[in-house]
Amino acid sequence: MIIHLGDHFNDIVKINEKYKKPIEYICGNNDYGKDVKYEKVIDVCGKKILLTHGHRYDVYYNILKLYLKALEENVDIVLYGHTHVQRIDREGDVLFLNPGSTSRPRDGMPGAALLEIKEDGEIEINTIRFTIE
Repeated sequence: MIIHLGDHFNDIVKINEKYKKPIEYICGNNDYGKDVKYEKVIDVCGKKILLTHGHRYDVYYNILKLYLKALEENVDIVLYGHTHVQRIDREGDVLFLNPGSTSRPRDGMPGAALLEIKEDGEIEINTIRFTIE
């Protein structure tokens, strides 16, 4: 599954015309006039995952508001963007992942992340960096 965390989510819709696999996406603060939610909770392999762009939770400063939302929604994982900076955090029992940005990184190199939920419920994250030549 490919998950797009907002800002030009139409990109993933176009990619999926060839990929033709499960995708999930949400709206970002640069997606205007669309009938797409700014956040949603999905279930993947028994894990509840909150997808949000993050701009409504002040993620530039810290993830406190996002953590409170995670507790409210009773999720295991929060995937967010907005800062365009790759980051992994754990607060209590909640895993937070910002995969960075493939097109407009603010931390040096374009990035993404691969999140794998194993059969035993363990979560493995591999961050990815792309070089541009």
